[in-house]
Amino acid sequence: MKIQSPSNYIIKMLLIIAAVSASNFSQILKGNYVVINPDDSPEQIIEKAANVIPSTRHYEWQKLELTAFIHFGINTFDNVEWGKHSTDISKFNPAEINVKQWVSVLKDAGFKLLILTAKHHDGFCLWPSKFTDYNISKTLFQNGNGDIVKDLSNACREVGIKFGVYLSPWDLHEKTYGTPEYNIHFTNQLTELLTKYGEISEVWFDGANGEGPNGKKQEYDWQAYYQLIRKLQPGAVIAVMGPDVRWVGTESGYGRQTEWSVLPGTSTNQNEIAESSQQQAGDGAFIPRNLMDEDLGSREKIQNAKSLVWYPAEIDVSIRPGWFYHQNEDELVKSPYKLADIYYNAVGMNGVLLLNVPPDKRGLINEKDIKSLQGFRYLLDETFKENFAKNAKTIVSNEIVGNEAKYLFDEDVQTFWTTDKNVNKAAIEIQMTKGRTFNCIMLQENILEGQRIEKFHFDYLDGQLWRTFTKGTTIGYKRLLRFPDVYTDRIKIIIDQSRTNPTLSSLGIYKAPPEITFEPNGGSFKDTMKVKISCDTKRAKIYYTLDGSTPDEKSTLYNGEILLTSSAKITTIAVSLDKKKSLPVSAVFSKAKYSIDYKTKYDDKYPGSGNLTLVDGINGSINFNDGKWQGYNGNDVDVVIDLGAIKQIGKISSTYLSDVNSFIFLPQSVIYSISDNGKDFVLVGEIKNDSPQNENTPLVKSFETETKNISGRYIRVNAKNIGVCPAWHKGAGEKAWIFVDEINVQ
Repeated sequence: MKIQSPSNYIIKMLLIIAAVSASNFSQILKGNYVVINPDDSPEQIIEKAANVIPSTRHYEWQKLELTAFIHFGINTFDNVEWGKHSTDISKFNPAEINVKQWVSVLKDAGFKLLILTAKHHDGFCLWPSKFTDYNISKTLFQNGNGDIVKDLSNACREVGIKFGVYLSPWDLHEKTYGTPEYNIHFTNQLTELLTKYGEISEVWFDGANGEGPNGKKQEYDWQAYYQLIRKLQPGAVIAVMGPDVRWVGTESGYGRQTEWSVLPGTSTNQNEIAESSQQQAGDGAFIPRNLMDEDLGSREKIQNAKSLVWYPAEIDVSIRPGWFYHQNEDELVKSPYKLADIYYNAVGMNGVLLLNVPPDKRGLINEKDIKSLQGFRYLLDETFKENFAKNAKTIVSNEIVGNEAKYLFDEDVQTFWTTDKNVNKAAIEIQMTKGRTFNCIMLQENILEGQRIEKFHFDYLDGQLWRTFTKGTTIGYKRLLRFPDVYTDRIKIIIDQSRTNPTLSSLGIYKAPPEITFEPNGGSFKDTMKVKISCDTKRAKIYYTLDGSTPDEKSTLYNGEILLTSSAKITTIAVSLDKKKSLPVSAVFSKAKYSIDYKTKYDDKYPGSGNLTLVDGINGSINFNDGKWQGYNGNDVDVVIDLGAIKQIGKISSTYLSDVNSFIFLPQSVIYSISDNGKDFVLVGEIKNDSPQNENTPLVKSFETETKNISGRYIRVNAKNIGVCPAWHKGAGEKAWIFVDEINVQ
């Protein structure tokens, strides 16, 4: 069983005894675990669920709201997501590393805890572990004297940020993996991390369990790992393959609209994890489970439970498509508005957000990531700097002495409003000091009393009528709701359903800065293009430039659609009537150089920007997912471009991508032909591929031919697909892709 302090053990035993023997609801005690008795009525089960509360470690973790993942290691230098057992670690040498920069960037963005990948699946350790030679001391980094775990934990401590570690149970390198001895090896390494680096606030395990260097899989001794953590770092939460914090079910950054922290258990053994965790009930072994269900803890879900446990959700996502840094993703960093949307749908859905921000090969957080994080912080600061509900008057349907509605606005999450014991529905009218325009509401329950509210809605006073403007289900630690602008001086929250008397500790009314959208959001055009710009804030003024420079209030005022006759990068800002400013937002529009006719059709999954992608003057990056490439699955590329008139042609080229890990191969050859009339083509060059097709690193290659000043109007480009993935490839026999971008004629 899990090691726990005598006092905690006694409290939990009393809690179970009390729950078993309770003859009425008032005898139910609060705790983070409760047994459901076979003869409990549905009403008793709901009452018990309403009184399950977080442990101290749960509560301290939930208050963090924003936590950061740091994926860094030998994978960073190999440009891969998952390494190999035989990777050469000597190349690990981040010459400009500055972990204080990591901490500073993330603290400025509002993050309260950093979790470092001390060891990923490849087995390479970022500390000088004495239990393996596959560690940082065997590299050139700081002449073998480096210890990134120590440096980062110290840097966090200096500025008051909490520190956590990720230690992969799967180890592709360790020779004992797949044997009982590996569990000893793993606990030895875990002991190093838990005893040498000060306070550890979170230990993060994932469920990966592949083969080791000997081809065997490991049976992980999870209970031994948990007991060790409880002994050495009793304040640390164990996530997400663990008893404290569960994975939300996706890596998108988005939580559920209905997110319960109280979930059903499968037995009366309080050391078992909730039913919807990734742990298989009864044997302590982890298996993948479907956590995608929208409903994990409703009345229906808990009615047949044997126990109930506090098991909150952590919501993870990376700021980039990958988890480790890859240069080809520099243009794919999530925007500030995307990060803000994730925040509203993670923290604002009763979860804790775990955002991955991977340092680059220099050992620094990249400038692209920093810019996005700074914009993200600006959006949150501008939104939540003024609570329009402050100093508001309230009219309540029910409250009790000591828990009046005034505590909603005192900025103390442990003071709260509640009703009499048997009152499960209630209404609170908030009268602001004056009329306000707002588009965001924040609610918090006092989860130290339990998570109780099941359904609520908001009305606003519109003249003499009350109109509903937003609604929701669960609240939990924090719920954020966004909606179109509302103007009023009075709103009302109506709690429609609660498991027992509801509690609210905080209520905020806010106005977010404007957000701009383009229609279309960039793209190519042949002759002209009309672009519309809109804003989610009524009567906001929009200013723009056409050269990519940042506009201000002296720039051109948007007054209807923009007619483009040439390529442009439109950059805009919006300023609302209350002087809140949007972040600058840009969209690129490119006028095609030529007309184009397709003899073979590109795959609809990868259309680029459409029919003009190959002649719009915009080059794709080395990331196939950047939206600038056209993909052909198993087919040749065969297109004809029209120069508009007969011209002297000296050189023709077209560009292709190789990313064999994504089944994308260079063409076998590219054939160029020229015609005056578009029917009779003359071959002017065939360029065969001379690059190895098994190159793991993505690359962009141009196939070019000299035409010796032949004249013509039409040019045919035919790139030969290799057909299927070769025998050595993991997708052997499957259709191979060609990804093509720009065709240039000189």
